[in-house]
Amino acid sequence: MKYEVFNKLELAFYYILIFFILREWLLPIMMLTGMGYVDLILLFIVLCLLISLFRIPFYISWFVKIAYISWFVIYVYSGYSFFSKEAIQFLLNEMFYNLDLIIQGNFFYITNVFQSVLFFLLMWMLIYIVHYWLTIRLNIFYFLVMTVVFIGILDTFTEYDGTVPIVKVVLLGLLMLVFLVVKKLMLQSGVPFYWHKYFQLVLPILVVIGLVGIVATVLPKAAPQWPDPVPYIKSVAKQGSLFEKTAKKVGYDEDDSTLGGSFIGDDTVVFLAHATSKQYWRVETKDVYTSKGWETSEDYVLEQQISYGETIHHSLPVGPEEKKQFAHIEQKYPYDFIIQPYGLISVQVSDKVANQVNMTMNLQTEKISTDYTGNYMYHFEYSTPEYLYSDLTSTIQRPIDESIKEKYLQLPDALPRRVIDLAKEIVEGKENDYAKARAIESYFATNGFRYETEGVPVPEEGQDYVDQFLFETKYGYCDNFSTAMVVMLRAVGIPARWVKGFAGGEVVSSDGELKTYEITNNDAHSWVEAYIPKVGWVPFEPTIGFTTNRNIQYDFETDAYQDEMLTVDEDTKPEQQKDDQEEVANKNNGEFASFMNFINSLLHFFKYGLIALVIAGIILFLSRKRWLPKWYSRWLKNQQIDKTNFEKIYLRLLKMLELKGLKRKDGQTLQNFAKEVDNLLDSPYMSQITEAYEKYIYGNKTEVDFEKMKECWENLINRANG
Repeated sequence: MKYEVFNKLELAFYYILIFFILREWLLPIMMLTGMGYVDLILLFIVLCLLISLFRIPFYISWFVKIAYISWFVIYVYSGYSFFSKEAIQFLLNEMFYNLDLIIQGNFFYITNVFQSVLFFLLMWMLIYIVHYWLTIRLNIFYFLVMTVVFIGILDTFTEYDGTVPIVKVVLLGLLMLVFLVVKKLMLQSGVPFYWHKYFQLVLPILVVIGLVGIVATVLPKAAPQWPDPVPYIKSVAKQGSLFEKTAKKVGYDEDDSTLGGSFIGDDTVVFLAHATSKQYWRVETKDVYTSKGWETSEDYVLEQQISYGETIHHSLPVGPEEKKQFAHIEQKYPYDFIIQPYGLISVQVSDKVANQVNMTMNLQTEKISTDYTGNYMYHFEYSTPEYLYSDLTSTIQRPIDESIKEKYLQLPDALPRRVIDLAKEIVEGKENDYAKARAIESYFATNGFRYETEGVPVPEEGQDYVDQFLFETKYGYCDNFSTAMVVMLRAVGIPARWVKGFAGGEVVSSDGELKTYEITNNDAHSWVEAYIPKVGWVPFEPTIGFTTNRNIQYDFETDAYQDEMLTVDEDTKPEQQKDDQEEVANKNNGEFASFMNFINSLLHFFKYGLIALVIAGIILFLSRKRWLPKWYSRWLKNQQIDKTNFEKIYLRLLKMLELKGLKRKDGQTLQNFAKEVDNLLDSPYMSQITEAYEKYIYGNKTEVDFEKMKECWENLINRANG
């Protein structure tokens, strides 16, 4: 068998083993993160290995890999055809959006698309490094150590079971190491290569490895002799898991079974709302309080198909027919549900996705789900509910449906008695349910509670979430305030439910009466709906710093109007004081706007500078065969060759010759290569330098005439450059 053919088959064998080791990297990541499309990612690994095996030129391999990554992103995240204009626009938008985030240092907010691209680039670089270790260094030891450590850490601190994978990796790694070490020894000793002798040397070691593996499997295993260090590490870290985050990232979350804990802000835009007024955007409700969080009561899901343009039957009231409005939601995040305004009548979607979006409403939670998660726009017809003050405050007793009582008066048996007592104390003397609900809603603003997102505790085992908030911490965010209000309302006999959605966001532009509101992950919010006889479900906002969107019509004179308009973030202050504060605020806003304009200009400068640097780097890399040899020549002239740098300079010389097209073949001895170079350049210098190098390396640092070597070096470089 020819050496070149055997070398190719040998490298293919190594790559097969590398594929299975990389697969052991990939599978736990997929399991722990919920990442899908494993087959497509494994296909990319196979593609990279094949490109390295057949040494395809880099400009072709780069094109193929980038094209595959682009196709994956478009296929998984957009649904567009790969060759369509929309797909190209999608890729460009994602690239520039995430580049802006990186330049600003907001690495935490990069999108899922860009995270996938980074993951592919990581696999690309990892395969390149493995190829270098295999073909140049003939040593894969460090890669194996990294793999074993990686699997060991995941096995120790997560649910992943690495028992079998770590055995696979060790056996595959030992197999590769045997072949590589024997080949390296043969090359260093200058022994002529014969494939049958190669296998004769390798076979005994493989037999020993196999026997040791079998014996290790069959023999009984002793019990652990050392105490498990993991509980100690966890206790020192003061957390249940080494991988458990101390703070969640804010945003809409489906699972509310365990509330509490701090969260990190996130200003990623999730949707734009084009509407005439700011309002709360509702998603769903939950009815079962468990002492730790919220769940839904029914085991089965009763759903109703929603048709475009048809009236949606909702438990919430709808405003007057003559006050109908339209709102448009431009989705920026792939949610699988529809965001709803209060007073929803009907919904329409854009024509281009009308055949792809199917909507169903969960009749229990009133969440409208879709089976399409791409970015699209949908349109609402709605009329904001109006509540007559006389109906809200009516003392006429009206029976409440038993199904509502059963569902929305539920409280856990273990609820501490002091929570119920506090609720009754707050509503004492109030004549109607609305007055009681308003008393509980405003209780938090006047009794030392504060809004915080950091340092918020999670209830310990046996501790009630609401009890902890009301009597121990007295600080938290919307989940704390809204859950506490629902529980206290139920404690005094008022049906109430927990509502999730988004607050109104910020105005970013306007077109006449129609304003555009930008809603981010920071606007994810929870609030309360209480059932008031005669009017139905009414929204309440107990969270400090947020304003309710109740639309109350005062049909008789009352002092309650002023109380209703007051919110925590709008204290009553003397008019002069308000004017002075507004003047200072306007001045500060102007200075801040100027500063931000300056910062934005700098960011644009850095962005284009970074793009220019990348382009310059690519040009330098592609033209390296022209300028790098000249750089080596100038570098050498400034070097004093001696025993401290002789080996380093010789290796640099080999690199320069490779850039000139004079590359040493795999398995070729240095003397052979030197003769080949001298024949091509018609000089004796490479052989003289190589002879001195080998004597120096293998002759225990034999004395070398370094002045003569430098002269030979300069003559050889001049010939090569000529």
